[in-house]
Amino acid sequence: MVNHWVCYNTGKPFEANLEKFGFVYIITNTKSGKAYVGCKQYFLGKAKRKMKKWEIYTGSSKYLNADIEKIGKEHFTFEVIAEYKNKRSLRYYEMYYQVKWNVLTATVEGTDEPAFYNS
Repeated sequence: MVNHWVCYNTGKPFEANLEKFGFVYIITNTKSGKAYVGCKQYFLGKAKRKMKKWEIYTGSSKYLNADIEKIGKEHFTFEVIAEYKNKRSLRYYEMYYQVKWNVLTATVEGTDEPAFYNS
């Protein structure tokens, strides 16, 4: 299985710490610069049942996935910002980065086009 995730701002291959709960990520369309900020859990529940394979995960946005299908996965970067130890921290930091980067209001410079796939 090919893991397409890299570490944020370094491009180094991402190696998951499965002692953690999950990670916050940013996926960027390298053609348009449009991005998506989200989070992904490694496991489900206290029994730690493995979730849908995070290694091949491409985000939950239908618009992002439509663009990946349309122009190809090779035109996107999949970066892990950080890993977190529990669901509360994971959700908090997902929101933290979404607010920090104004994902709901930012536009592509000089246009009305949203800068993020998040809606």
